[in-house]
Amino acid sequence: MSDRPAILAYADRDSVKPGESIAFAVSCLKLDSFQCDFVLLLGCDAGPEMPPFRPSVMAAPEAARYPGREQPIRAGSYIEVNGSQRLADLGSVTVCANIMPTLIAGQPRCLLSTLTPAGDGGMALRLEADGCLAAILGNPVEPRIYRLASPLSLWLWSFVALSYDAQRGQLLVVAHRLASGTHDHVGANWLTVDDVEPPANGDGRLLIAAERDGGAFPCHHFNGKIERPRILAAALSLEQLSDLASRKPTEPLNWPCLGDWNLLGEPVSEVVPDESGSGHDGVCINQPTRAVQGSAWESPTMDWRRAPEQYGAAHFHHDDIETPGWQEDLRLTVPTDWSSGCYAARLRGADAEFFVPFFVRQSADATSDVAFLAPTATYACYANLTMQRQTNEYNLGCIASSYTPLDLLAFEHPGIGKSLYDPHDDGSERCIGSLRRPVVNLQPGGWLWNFQIDLCLLGWLARVAPDHQTLTDEDLDREGLAALDKCRVLITGSHPEYWSLPMLQALDGFLDRGGRLMYLGGNGFTSAIDYHPQRKGLVEFRRRHSGNGRFGAGEAHSSFTGRLCGMWPDLGRPEQSLVGVGYLTEAFDRGSYYRRLAVSDDARARFIFEGITEDVIGDFGIIGGAAGLEIDVVNEELGTPRHALVVAASEQHGSSYARILGGLNYFTRLWNDAPREPIRADMTFFETPAGGAVFSVGSIAWGSCLPHAGHVNNVARISENVLRRFRDPTPFQMPD
Repeated sequence: MSDRPAILAYADRDSVKPGESIAFAVSCLKLDSFQCDFVLLLGCDAGPEMPPFRPSVMAAPEAARYPGREQPIRAGSYIEVNGSQRLADLGSVTVCANIMPTLIAGQPRCLLSTLTPAGDGGMALRLEADGCLAAILGNPVEPRIYRLASPLSLWLWSFVALSYDAQRGQLLVVAHRLASGTHDHVGANWLTVDDVEPPANGDGRLLIAAERDGGAFPCHHFNGKIERPRILAAALSLEQLSDLASRKPTEPLNWPCLGDWNLLGEPVSEVVPDESGSGHDGVCINQPTRAVQGSAWESPTMDWRRAPEQYGAAHFHHDDIETPGWQEDLRLTVPTDWSSGCYAARLRGADAEFFVPFFVRQSADATSDVAFLAPTATYACYANLTMQRQTNEYNLGCIASSYTPLDLLAFEHPGIGKSLYDPHDDGSERCIGSLRRPVVNLQPGGWLWNFQIDLCLLGWLARVAPDHQTLTDEDLDREGLAALDKCRVLITGSHPEYWSLPMLQALDGFLDRGGRLMYLGGNGFTSAIDYHPQRKGLVEFRRRHSGNGRFGAGEAHSSFTGRLCGMWPDLGRPEQSLVGVGYLTEAFDRGSYYRRLAVSDDARARFIFEGITEDVIGDFGIIGGAAGLEIDVVNEELGTPRHALVVAASEQHGSSYARILGGLNYFTRLWNDAPREPIRADMTFFETPAGGAVFSVGSIAWGSCLPHAGHVNNVARISENVLRRFRDPTPFQMPD
């Protein structure tokens, strides 16, 4: 842990209208106070090659100095169950579940616990630090631990149980391997202990997948799947437990039950129902992964909605996090005279600085016809991107000097969670991304990627359309086409990769009514996500076959809605059919330039290059060119309209761009009879039947060139030319 002062913070939302409020929760490390200002962000802090970073300070009574305090980060998913006196005095009892442990990492991992924080009452069933199953009975002197001698196997299902007979003073601990294949050998380990000192009464509180530490906070989070945890009001024998292990988890029980939790339930709900009728419903904390294979899953079932009995498990992780749950430190009521745009709470103290961005929508009486769509779904999926390789390098002391202070902040505070590109510590795929936590790469400084390039776009847009409005992906998902009621021109961010079905349907409706779309980015519209229908800032994405971690068969459907996730081209909606171009390849060294093609002089496209005499476009900028990072090309087979014009194409990309990604048959033959290199970005224009049009640059790096030379350059000029014509209400005409 660093000795440097640090500030971490987050907001309760990222989109707000004038007159509404937004709350901020702050944690200060080695600081007793912090200064909060509110700033309008119109550019990024990317170093001396970019214009000076000068955020505009906004007047607000909430801008002030506040007392600082450290708020703990409590990562790890678990279920908190409604407490009761019946759970405090269990008497003769059996606690059991099907489990698949996936990581121990030298710590106890609790399955179910009624233990008090001091361990002086209640009981627990958990895996010890060596992976062996143990029963813990609370005792005023010290907890009594009874454990098996052999560890459970990782990534395999087992039925586990403790059975305590209060009348006989006997304890039984059982681990029964469940078959993982047709020819699998199964067996059981058990421990019987006589004359056991009875456990003292607990306080009636129950946790699943965690237990309470001395401060009553959850600890020892379980890594792995738990299915059908139960508490039976009877002490089952070894034979009865063997019988129970052989049953399907949804079969009815023959014994009275105090708790029987269906961990699928309604997976979009935080509530885990107790199907015993005892009223001990639970609440999921920190978003465990639900709608995953249970022990009874059978191929070829692929959709949890069609066979919910096969998806009764939840996958818990000690590094799951939705929100730290910090106390609110300040709340801003957005002044009604603030224009629509990207703002931030700028928090400073000593040498520490942290920005919490948010987007202000336009007021109800505003009439702007230009909208910027902030790609907040993409921000959520990339939030706290570290990648496992970088973390390993940092832990080994390698190349640490190449990391920014923001990178180091993510490494030093791993509890804030990682991105969907970083697997969980147990190797499983991350599925749920959250913006309701500190996000170290959602800052104006750091690596020039996503948010930082989008700030360049917003800085340019403030110059050419100061009356523009901003809205977020989540606004579009929740409001649909109504979110674009006053909009004629919609401008994307630099990397609008992640889209939900409601977002795409809204965009379809926008284009169908004659809207004009400026796609000023690359690798957009490719990945199918779902927004949580109730909880803000929460997205789910299941990568299926292209992920960065272990992925279970039959787990491609979102738990939020049940829709199939993955890549939109695989789901029948290739991005070429929407914006003319689609993802080709990527590299992260230097960008290149575009060269105008002869068709750029076509009367249909002449407006794009008005005032531009040179053939080379974007051979400048901090990345080295306007075509770079991730680039797109046309592909008629995947839906590029036949009448689309490729008006310019990039060339001379380095060898690092040579690897074409994905499984699609990428289109590399000639288009418009103009020869071009196979590794390229295609600048494309086409009209739509309703009088609208689409302009696509096919490159993430495009926006990074806009500020070059004080915004006086051909990238900025082309962008302004297109915006001017797109704002003109004169309908575009489809070519003959």
